[in-house]
Amino acid sequence: MAVRFADYVMIFYAYSLLGWCMEVIYMGIREKKLTNRGFLLGPFCPIYGIGLSVITMLFQDRLEHFIYVFFSIILLCSLLEYLVSYLLERIFHTRWWDYHDMRFNLRGRICLETMLPFGVLGSIALYRINPLLMRFFHHMPSEISSKLMAGLVLMTLADVVVSVSLLFHLTLPQGEADHTAEISRRVRHAIEKQLERVHIK
Repeated sequence: MAVRFADYVMIFYAYSLLGWCMEVIYMGIREKKLTNRGFLLGPFCPIYGIGLSVITMLFQDRLEHFIYVFFSIILLCSLLEYLVSYLLERIFHTRWWDYHDMRFNLRGRICLETMLPFGVLGSIALYRINPLLMRFFHHMPSEISSKLMAGLVLMTLADVVVSVSLLFHLTLPQGEADHTAEISRRVRHAIEKQLERVHIK
């Protein structure tokens, strides 16, 4: 099935949402509390959307070479995770995740224990979920899909502006650790204070 530009946009949003849900559920079970695992305020983890969009672009036409695709996905996802971790820390001077407590980690940004699951999940997405998603997208009326994409893009841009502005005005936790829960707490507190000010006025 041919992949259109619109398909990549929808793949990005579908996996950004699915990745966010997976992170929230996994960490909710592990930590016994729900935390927004995304960089944005909304229910999106763009790293998953970017990763699966790139995987689809690179390997959609090479599905018959499963072993090559599987290990390429592991390498690609690991590189992406390391790069995003590095950039976020350089920009905001904090970490959203950290693997220093796991064996065979590289500066706490990636580790061997997460590489295999990336390969498995990425392969399942490429071979099993993508065909279902694209079949659904292709059967969606163009008028509806174009409005949906426009709405998602505008919502994301607004979320990025608000999220980045909030983060730059907050004192974020330092050091090598998974600070996602604390960052989410401070962001939520800042939003509550802003709402209280608006309500008082």
